[in-house]
Amino acid sequence: MEEEKSQMKRGPLIEPQPNESPLGASSSLPDRVYELLKRRILTCVLLPGQRLNEKEIAEELKVSRTPLREALNRLGQEGLLVRTPYAGYVVSSVNESGVLDLCELRMILEVETAGLAAERATSDDLLRMERAAELHYKPGDRKTYGDYLDSNLVFHRELARASHNNRLLEKVMAVLNELQRPLYLGLDVGLDAKAATQEHIVLLAAIKARKPDRAREIHRKQIMAAGKRMLKGIKEHASFPIGRSSKTT
Repeated sequence: MEEEKSQMKRGPLIEPQPNESPLGASSSLPDRVYELLKRRILTCVLLPGQRLNEKEIAEELKVSRTPLREALNRLGQEGLLVRTPYAGYVVSSVNESGVLDLCELRMILEVETAGLAAERATSDDLLRMERAAELHYKPGDRKTYGDYLDSNLVFHRELARASHNNRLLEKVMAVLNELQRPLYLGLDVGLDAKAATQEHIVLLAAIKARKPDRAREIHRKQIMAAGKRMLKGIKEHASFPIGRSSKTT
């Protein structure tokens, strides 16, 4: 626990692998800059409270200020960056109030997602969820911690995709992505890969059985328990809230 607290003061608990696509890929340049910076924020490569130096970022990515500012404006609209007078953009903070808001929004969105998946999931949807259901985590191993977070996100993405509602998928993933930040910062929420895998299996069974009400109730209880663990972890961590630093990058 002391090691985790120390890590939180210095930076992320793990060294995330941003999987950053080269800026020569197919989408538009502002979109690619946006996706790359968003990944860095969500995985806490860019820490809460960190001030962004537009000139340095533009030079690093070899882009002009125009696509960079488009990307920064989008991230600001999403609440991941905050524009401050005379200081430019700062990565938004992580605090108990914000996490509570996200947990409540997740409850509203993902419970219904589970019900819709039970009604609409195709055989391919079910197969993708089955493949993503099993999670692995070796306590103290930073790489497996990151792998666990990524794999868990994949399962919930496939669950949302099985609702066959693209707007709902987009909103669910936005909430889940933001909820990754306190975890990448090293928040201790008592990760248990076996228990999480079993939760996935139980939920998947209700979806396969085409029981939407059962799926909603199972997922409601799972989300409520996860939210309580996260909020408990924040209250117990002296390092929260995070985001008052003026460190620049």
